[in-house]
Amino acid sequence: MPTVEHSTLGAGEIHEPKGITSASSGQVYIADGANSGNWRDTEYYVGGYIGFDSSTPAYSHSVTTSDTVLNPTFSLSDSNGFTGLSSPNARLRYDGTPTIDALITFSVAASQASGSNKDIEYVVYINGSAMEGSRMVRTASTSSWGSTTIQWNDDLSTNDYIEVFVKGSGACTLQVANAYLSIVGIPRS
Repeated sequence: MPTVEHSTLGAGEIHEPKGITSASSGQVYIADGANSGNWRDTEYYVGGYIGFDSSTPAYSHSVTTSDTVLNPTFSLSDSNGFTGLSSPNARLRYDGTPTIDALITFSVAASQASGSNKDIEYVVYINGSAMEGSRMVRTASTSSWGSTTIQWNDDLSTNDYIEVFVKGSGACTLQVANAYLSIVGIPRS
């Protein structure tokens, strides 16, 4: 059989890549460095939000001086490879197969129900452990909305889950007008 260089093939002789029949729409082939690879989604993502309501407010949380999980009812705006869970508390779980490099973003607009100002710390938890570099602080005042955003990068594997915890410089009721937890990840290989 003669040797044929792919670069010399005409348009009628070009074929689809090997294994293309197992690929879903929008997937790309990612080589594993060992003469093989897999068809993968180009990205995995989710957006969970608490609908805006500054008068009721949308969610209230009893803050203590220890980390406690925010436990609102999230609505999902869009998702590929994630599930929004409410039990045992509000969290987003990664259900995809490949390990992904993920950007986690949490934004919140909050105030305090009453009393003196309190410093409120927000922190991302993955699988029940605080990601200490993700901790941010914002002073919560009575009847004055303030916003905070956390961004954190980490690897996520199948069934990893993400939560947001808070604690305060003193006990208070944190009122949340709205919040958004977003995760976007790309496959490692």
